[in-house]
Amino acid sequence: MSLPLLWQLSRFSAVEQAALTIAALLIVATMCVHSILGQRRLIRPLLDQSGGIMQRPLARFIVPFAWHLTSLIGLVLAAILFAWAWAPESARSIGLALAGAVFSAAGIWDAIGSRGQHVGWPPLTLIGLACLAALILS
Repeated sequence: MSLPLLWQLSRFSAVEQAALTIAALLIVATMCVHSILGQRRLIRPLLDQSGGIMQRPLARFIVPFAWHLTSLIGLVLAAILFAWAWAPESARSIGLALAGAVFSAAGIWDAIGSRGQHVGWPPLTLIGLACLAALILS
């Protein structure tokens, strides 16, 4: 007997629902702090450096791009957990739509911003498109 897939679970106890909601809210808070304070305390000082790797335009694009993409991916996870807690029948679709949108947009932005030089743009775009295909084909 196999365990049901996570998105096929139809009901949570109030405690499980509260735990998932708290986890989602903590992720949102953490990702906002990550993005805002990281930009101020890490990214901006790195970009202000005139030597080393930060002289390269590709590095100057990739460092903030990757930093903030991490935050966006965290927000996708938060949305999935929140949907799983409150609308488990829709969590799969919500997760695929958000992951598809974020990764597709990130891949395209990476391709444009890096002028095709960053090796990450094709897999990011393909991840997004695969999620969107799974959503459309389901």
